[in-house]
Amino acid sequence: MNVRALRWLLVPLVVVPLVLLLLHGFGRDPQAIPSRLIGKPMPEFRLVTLDGRTVTSAELRGKPVLLNFWASWCIPACVDEHAVMLEAARSYGSAVQIVGVLYQDTPDGARTFGARYGEPSWPTLLDPDGRLALDFGVTGPPESYFVDARGIVRYKQFGPLTAAVVSDQLGRLLGAAGGRGS
Repeated sequence: MNVRALRWLLVPLVVVPLVLLLLHGFGRDPQAIPSRLIGKPMPEFRLVTLDGRTVTSAELRGKPVLLNFWASWCIPACVDEHAVMLEAARSYGSAVQIVGVLYQDTPDGARTFGARYGEPSWPTLLDPDGRLALDFGVTGPPESYFVDARGIVRYKQFGPLTAAVVSDQLGRLLGAAGGRGS
């Protein structure tokens, strides 16, 4: 076989897979990072909040949960999504449980953040050894998980929450649970 014929054979063998790979990549949402937890129960935990209360994963069953891993040093992403979460808390009231998890940060950092950007009405869990973050597969803040009323993880948001994501995901969870509350 001569060199010219070999070249025409190699071009499709190299170019076609490369084009298919690029097309597959362009069709994906860059914020959609898969999670091994989707469709599975939320990891069990028992953690202390910023104000000294204890919260367990079992207590969260019964209502949809928005579980948000964040840090005071996560600027501007965590600041941007904090405003979205404050609005979600006002909008959804007691129909949804919002829970923050402090990620690789200090309680003082969290308190300063709340004083500066708005005190959250939801509990902030302290995860000092990072075990809960590891159990959820968190790669860095902000990351959020939407959990249904039965405790099953339904969606993972990598990066800051937006009003559209919150509305879409909580709408799905509340629709499955039977409606929106106060």
